[in-house]
Formats: sequence, C-alpha cells, structure tokens
Amino acid sequence: MIYDYTLKKIGGGCVDISTYMGRTLLIVNVASFCNFTSQYKNLQMLHEKFSSQNFSLLAFPCNDFFNQEPGFEDKIIEFCNVEYGVTFDVFEKIKIRGVDAHPLYKDLERENSSVTGSKGVKGIFFRIFCSVMFLLKERRFPNKGEVVWNFHKFVIGSNGQVAGHFSSDCDPLDPRLIACIDRELNVHS
Repeated sequence: MIYDYTLKKIGGGCVDISTYMGRTLLIVNVASFCNFTSQYKNLQMLHEKFSSQNFSLLAFPCNDFFNQEPGFEDKIIEFCNVEYGVTFDVFEKIKIRGVDAHPLYKDLERENSSVTGSKGVKGIFFRIFCSVMFLLKERRFPNKGEVVWNFHKFVIGSNGQVAGHFSSDCDPLDPRLIACIDRELNVHS
C-alpha cells in the first residue's frame, strides 16, 4: 500500500506518506533536462488550482531515463524554484528502474493499470521511442503500467488506489487528467 513509506523531502525532513491519506494525489517523476521539463509550469498550475480541495502533488526527481536529472538535490530544488516557482512537495531523487527502484514506484507499477497518453501520430511515435529506449536499457519491452519516461503521472484516489495513469506526453492540464482529479475529489465531497 502506498501509505507504508517514509519519504525524504529535498532540503531536509522526512514525511510519512500516510500524512496524505484521504487526499487525492498526483505523483509524478520529474527531470530538469527533459523535453517535458516545461510541464513544471502546468504542474504548478494544477497545484494552485486544486491544493485547497484536499489535493497534493508529489514530485520525485529521477535520473533513470536518459540521464535527464544528473544534478544534486540542492540544484534540483533551486531549478524548480527559480525557473517555475514550484510550491508543491518535491522529494529526494529516486530510482524507478532496476533493483534499487523505490518501493513506492514498485507498488504503483504493480497496479498494471492502462496508461492514458497523447493520441495521433505524435503519441504513436512517443510510445515507439519509449519502448525502444526501455528495451535498450532494460533488455525487454515495458510491461503494462510501467513508467517508461520522465513526467509520468499517477492520480491516486483518497482510498490510496491508482485512479488514473497518464504517460509523460500527457500534459498536466489535459482535460482527461483534470477530469480524473475532479472525479476523485468529488468522491468524498
């Protein structure tokens, strides 16, 4: 269960994820040097839109995908603050792939939920690109529900279960993602 972990925030301090129990969460792995890094802007907008409604956004820097988060944590948080004015929770840099994968992400991927992504030719090319990159690094194709790139998003309902699963190429302000968050926020209102 996702509430069983203690997380380290960048800048110090630990947080039991159980403190988020009963809230709708958006969990996203982030990177400073990714084609999707500009999504920080829309993630901040989501945070501002929903944070007063029992919603929390949890960001996890990760360097597993094409070395797009090579920096130390002080540089990561400085980048987030200076470039995007981030006020949502940013945690320590973690691993998502391999034997040292963070157990939170192991649990999230274990759900094997379908991933919503961009439609059309652009979405097809992105899925092919990710599958090839995954194959080169992991020596296998990704399983359903595995994180394959930076800015992969999980919506967690107030019950602690994955309510929505969105690929990296799905913008944080995509109507499908917002509808999923709205739906989860209205479950217990």
